[in-house]
Amino acid sequence: MTFDDALPLPDSCAVAFKEWAGVCEALERGMQAIILRKGGIAEGPRGFVPEHPLFWLYPTRVHQAEQGLRVPELARTGRPAGVPAEEVELCALARVERVGRIERPEQLAALAEFHVWTAATVAKRFHYRQPGIWVLGVRVYHRPGPWRVAVTPEHAGCKTWVPLDPPLPTDGLRPVLPAEEFEARMTRLQSLLDPHDVPG
Repeated sequence: MTFDDALPLPDSCAVAFKEWAGVCEALERGMQAIILRKGGIAEGPRGFVPEHPLFWLYPTRVHQAEQGLRVPELARTGRPAGVPAEEVELCALARVERVGRIERPEQLAALAEFHVWTAATVAKRFHYRQPGIWVLGVRVYHRPGPWRVAVTPEHAGCKTWVPLDPPLPTDGLRPVLPAEEFEARMTRLQSLLDPHDVPG
């Protein structure tokens, strides 16, 4: 797959993915290029795909004190100044470009260059319920000015996906990483996984 900065995004996106605030910041800064999932991946006529191949990053402070991140400044990420508790700022969109699976724990260490979690955090996610984890290689797009979204009852709790009504426009988004750098990362990631391209 070739990554083209001119590849168009849809006009809007109506779903967001909840993840630790420090991880969202790492994705927005180009320090992380993957998302780990235990499920929600299905094999269809186009190969393995996640339930949502395009989503906003929704930073959450749930379990903030327990964040197992290797970068101290990210572990201390808090709510932006001036943002009330009943609102959340969304300023990055992720598109899944690679899907692969890790079945053996000895493979996990090789993923370290692609994320900011501690080894213990990744191992915990790998072993949760039963061994194995899906690895999503994501292209992240950043918006200069964040959208401020009211936190609704549908957003509350430890759910992964939250609906956005109305959908948020994607105008003004720019790739966090240049196409050449991102493609190089995905090539390295592909060598570690049994990958499956996600068709555009």
